[in-house]
Amino acid sequence: MTAPSPDTAAAWRGGQGIPGVNFAHDDLVTLLAGEHVGNVGSLIALDQIEPEVIYQVEIDTNFIVPARQSEIQLAD
Repeated sequence: MTAPSPDTAAAWRGGQGIPGVNFAHDDLVTLLAGEHVGNVGSLIALDQIEPEVIYQVEIDTNFIVPARQSEIQLAD
């Protein structure tokens, strides 16, 4: 597991593109897998960059779940 450096995390939160990271901070996404499938939430942090990007998704006020990049999509 490779966590993002503080500079990378700050750049992502600031709206800069990060290679291999397909979604932006505050993007509204739908969870496609796992216990919370179908829920919609906002991306609030990067947990991991490699081997797969994992985000923290806030699906309700102060209710945060991890989600793999391959298991989310932009919400309609």
